[in-house]
Amino acid sequence: LACMRMHSISLRYPMSAADITISKTAGPSGQEINAICIGSGRFLRSVLVPLLSSHAKPCVFQTRGRTFVDSFKPCDDDCNTNPELLTYPVDTIEFDGTMTTPEIEIYAAGTLGTADGRSHLMDNLVSNINSLTVIGVGVTEAGLQNASNQCMIDLTELLFKVYTRISVDTADSLRCPNPNGKICIINTDNVPNNGDVIRDHVLHNGRDIYNENEGFIDFLQSKIAFLN
Repeated sequence: LACMRMHSISLRYPMSAADITISKTAGPSGQEINAICIGSGRFLRSVLVPLLSSHAKPCVFQTRGRTFVDSFKPCDDDCNTNPELLTYPVDTIEFDGTMTTPEIEIYAAGTLGTADGRSHLMDNLVSNINSLTVIGVGVTEAGLQNASNQCMIDLTELLFKVYTRISVDTADSLRCPNPNGKICIINTDNVPNNGDVIRDHVLHNGRDIYNENEGFIDFLQSKIAFLN
């Protein structure tokens, strides 16, 4: 059983602060990142991200606001856009009742709540990463209500950006090293058959928003695993 210990979030940081923070261990442009999480709720941060961090290099983008990315700013005046490490604490209750508090490492933190933050993920980061294995989604039950929800539109756009890189057969194309070659979508929201729900929303948006690109739908159906 894991539960998040609250960050001591300060509101003193200006809204003009950087909309992404990338650790040095992720490479100069974040190219070593190989898992992307949309949402920064406690269940995603205390369960899914620690799992990913144990064998991958995840980044976390909150869907709106900037409290999560701002929690990594070390001082009042400077924006630490390239720190040595990005970590946050997770209190974990062990089977014997003792509590441990490991520091969970991530490789970038950002926000989709601003135009710059969106661009950092959709245009810059996706263009630079070498591989992608998992996309984590933790957007609350409200975020999965319908395909027109901004969270589902964001996820569809992210997948389209991934598709455009994977579909180009060059030395710089994006790779998925999973054994079956499929990128896994893992959702942490309490919705029955949540993978099926997300797949239906993304396919709807793919046909509606990217209807001029037939290859995108084939990609979603053959190269993305929406896990329940």
